[in-house]
Amino acid sequence: MRLEPVTEDNYRAVIALEVHEEQRGFVATNLRSIADAWIYRPKMQPLALYSGEELVGFTLLYRDEPHDLHIVRFMIDRRAQGRGLGRKGLAAIAEVARGEGRTQLSLSLVPGNAVAHGLYAAFGFKETGEMEGDEIVMKHDLTPARHP
Repeated sequence: MRLEPVTEDNYRAVIALEVHEEQRGFVATNLRSIADAWIYRPKMQPLALYSGEELVGFTLLYRDEPHDLHIVRFMIDRRAQGRGLGRKGLAAIAEVARGEGRTQLSLSLVPGNAVAHGLYAAFGFKETGEMEGDEIVMKHDLTPARHP
């Protein structure tokens, strides 16, 4: 999985990505995310997710805390779901965070989004008990486990 900036060359294709009908209430459109990134620049970064040469998803990252990389949005296109690309996308984001010296990933999700919750939990995200507005906050520790 490769993360690439959203540019004038790929933004139309990124905007055309979409989730399944039943998932639409859980994630903002990529158009909205790109607009958010423009407003909150330079702290927000929109990135296209590629599997090989295929555009398969999108993420919006927010850098406000030195130790935390916040995943504002994360989506895999409906045509690419079910291929393990969500996990690979999260792994690519984790590598970006580690490369920047960050020790934590964070995100929030709409209650009832069982598919996303399952993906995040399987990747190692844990609910914090906090809420961000109406959304459940989850965090993932990137520090290596210490074994005796």
